[in-house]
Amino acid sequence: MVSFSKLLYLKMKNIIKISLLAIGFSFASCGDLLDVQPRQSINSANALDTREGINASLLGTYDVLQNLRQYGRDLVAIPEALADNGEATGKSGRLNAEYQNQPNAHFANWLTAYDLINRANLIIDALPANKAGLLEAERSRIEGEALFLRALAYFDLMRAYAYDPGVVVTQNNKGGVPLMVKGVLALTEVTQPTRASIDECYAQIYKDIEGAIAKLDASTNSRAPFYASKAAAYALYSRIALYRKDYQKVVDNANLALAANVGRFQPTANYVASWRSVSNPESIFELSYQTNENLGVNESLQTTYTTLITLGNRNSTGGFGDLVPSADYLALFEATDVRRNLYELGTAGRGTARIECTKFMGKGGQINVDNIPVIRISELFLNRAEAQAMLGNAVAALTDLNLIRTRAGLTASAGLTGSGLLEEILKQRRIEFGFEGHRFFDLKRLGRDVVKAPRPTLPYTDFRVLANIPIREVQANPNLVQNTGY
Repeated sequence: MVSFSKLLYLKMKNIIKISLLAIGFSFASCGDLLDVQPRQSINSANALDTREGINASLLGTYDVLQNLRQYGRDLVAIPEALADNGEATGKSGRLNAEYQNQPNAHFANWLTAYDLINRANLIIDALPANKAGLLEAERSRIEGEALFLRALAYFDLMRAYAYDPGVVVTQNNKGGVPLMVKGVLALTEVTQPTRASIDECYAQIYKDIEGAIAKLDASTNSRAPFYASKAAAYALYSRIALYRKDYQKVVDNANLALAANVGRFQPTANYVASWRSVSNPESIFELSYQTNENLGVNESLQTTYTTLITLGNRNSTGGFGDLVPSADYLALFEATDVRRNLYELGTAGRGTARIECTKFMGKGGQINVDNIPVIRISELFLNRAEAQAMLGNAVAALTDLNLIRTRAGLTASAGLTGSGLLEEILKQRRIEFGFEGHRFFDLKRLGRDVVKAPRPTLPYTDFRVLANIPIREVQANPNLVQNTGY
């Protein structure tokens, strides 16, 4: 997504249409499809017959992840608003409903995720025939990247729209999400799938991420963090397994990801500075934004989290600072914790000045342009610590926990076991990944209530824990069952 490859995609995106709409069962009408299809300069059926077309199409698949409904904002900011880390300021009205946990105020990544999935499917479908004449190593790499992206998209759909394994609320459970593993290019290929079970969905996600690991050799690590690599696939597998509560798989894949030496665990002195770099040196997988991909003053992460244009300058107002740290979140920091330096007082230009998150500060050289770390190396230590604690390996869990604590400038914990150890791991996870999109998902995968005084507690059994499937999708597909309560 950078340099020549990014330019190639930007050049070709205007002449290649790989995904007709989000996915087959998202077609609203024949008229909508027929209105757009003739405007494409190259027939989508032939777009994957050349090396350039395949590579541009793969870049387009990555590009979907940058969408505001994906990691451009929603999958990073909304988990903080739905949970107890963030508090909506009302300065623009955005994220107020999510902060209040109102019905229908939730994730909206359904259409964009299935768009990504269909793009990945079409690439995977085209590779066996190899009309583009790819060398085997390149064909394997492309398939591995497509499988990685499909696994991530399905995993994120499951996190938003379905219960996590082991904490299913039986009376509200409608299953997982529809599984589509074949690309759709025409209305004749449209199906109306039902929601697969939660177990079936995770089996497919496992199959995809294991396939990605098999296809991505060690040489792909040199392409990190802006492309899927073998290290990133191991790291994502560690995250997925944590949600599925396959704790040994969490440990094994974290070990393999760490052994790949992708992403550099930052020392205490460099930690805050790592967030000031255009690319976070801890990133194992990161989305790269160019100047012409500015997400704008309304919904970029910078404007969502802060009113500041530059650090320390309270005389010039930029964004809205729609979501700020809650008092409960700020109270977690110990006096010597260097991570507290990533939160500072914003401006009064939009109203009362608040303490704001400054992890995203227009580091791309332009306001509202920031790369988005999706997986950082710190997560591997915390994934592994939690898994070791659940496996009863307290010493190993404490070792990983203390890597995070001491790097933050805190004293090492000693003697923790059982629930006390687990709670400290979860506390450090909450602090470490504040405003990076983990908190709501962590509470959800553990089956925990969202306690967010002064707002009412959101019980885990409440239907609002799950997102609503877009009504247009339910109306278009009679086999698609809406989540309870919507």
